[in-house]
This record gives sequence, structure tokens and C-alpha cells, in this order.
Amino acid sequence: MAEALLGVVIQNLQSFGQDQLATFWGVDQQTQKLSSNLTAIRAVLRDAERKQITSYAVKDWLQKLTDAAYVLDDILDECSIHSTKVNFDYGHTSCLSHLHPKDILFRFNIGKRMKDITQRFHDIHEERSMFNLEPGVTEAKIYDCFEES
Repeated sequence: MAEALLGVVIQNLQSFGQDQLATFWGVDQQTQKLSSNLTAIRAVLRDAERKQITSYAVKDWLQKLTDAAYVLDDILDECSIHSTKVNFDYGHTSCLSHLHPKDILFRFNIGKRMKDITQRFHDIHEERSMFNLEPGVTEAKIYDCFEES
């Protein structure tokens, strides 16, 4: 489940960056850091999902990852909704239309939340090293472990 959710979040994050909303809202650095951390975490997810059966610590780590992924997905959804609303309300006529106090406050809040979630994913990424998770574990490797026993 975590792998599917993370895939969707990574795709939404890339779309957010490609739409240049991240640059406009001043969170492009957080977006790049997030993308890097999420890609590294995604590489070890299969191994983590396999190990969670026998390790409560890995299960807890996966829960932290899932919770953070939902938070990030909510942030990206809010950005998309706000951007659509701003474009509908003001049209594409002027950059000055984005200087409305509500938009400035929204940008500030999104910047803070993106910084917080970036740190949260960084901590999750660092914590994964405690579990000796292997990138790219496939079903064949899992079966090999059973055959060796």
C-alpha cells in the first residue's frame, strides 16, 4: 500500500514542479529535496514491506512514511485547488493579481508546511538506514531467502 501511495505522491510532486507553482510559491528547493528523498525511500519499500511482518520498528517506520505521504498529498491538493481558484478569480492577465494579501498569506503558509514536511521526510529517509533495507528487493530474492533456510 505504501508503495502505491508514494508513487501517486511522487507523481503529484513532479506535476507540481512542472507547473512552475513550486517556483512561484518559493518552495522549489523543498520540492527538489522531497523528490530526492521520496525516490530513495521508494527504492527500499518492497524490502520494508517484507520486513514489517517480523519487525515492529519497520512497521512503525512504514506508518510514519504513510502518514507523511498523506500530509504531503493534502498540501499538494491544496496548492492545486488554490491555483485553480486564483486563475478562475483573476484570470491569467497579470502577475500583480497574485499579490492579494490572501495569496501572500497562502504562499507563506504553504512555504512553512513544505519546509516542515521536507524535514519530516528527511528524518524518515535517515531513519531507514537503521533497518538495513535493500533497494530493489524483488520477489525472487524473497523466495531465495526461504530456500536457504
